[in-house]
Amino acid sequence: AENPEAGFQPTSGNIQELHFHSAIDVWGYFSVDNSGLVHEFADSQFGHIFAGGVDREAARRAMIVALKELQIRGDIRTTIEYIIKMLQSEDFVQNRINTDWLDARIADH
Repeated sequence: AENPEAGFQPTSGNIQELHFHSAIDVWGYFSVDNSGLVHEFADSQFGHIFAGGVDREAARRAMIVALKELQIRGDIRTTIEYIIKMLQSEDFVQNRINTDWLDARIADH
């Protein structure tokens, strides 16, 4: 629950709807109860999604599909669109990434 348009500052609020479907190559968990509240011990990363595949490219594609299908509606902002664009960037596809690359990408955003 971070706002990429505000320097990735954490956001807060209730979550009215969360739909995520695990698959053979994608799984995840979220710290949200049935009333839409984020667990009191969760930070702005209230959910985690993992992807695997026969190779990096298969895992990357699976993650993009999972993120595009993920639905979160509520008072919070998320980094979903930002991460999808990052995963689709040529540098990421070609595995020309490191922490300096990520820092520069965030600074340019």
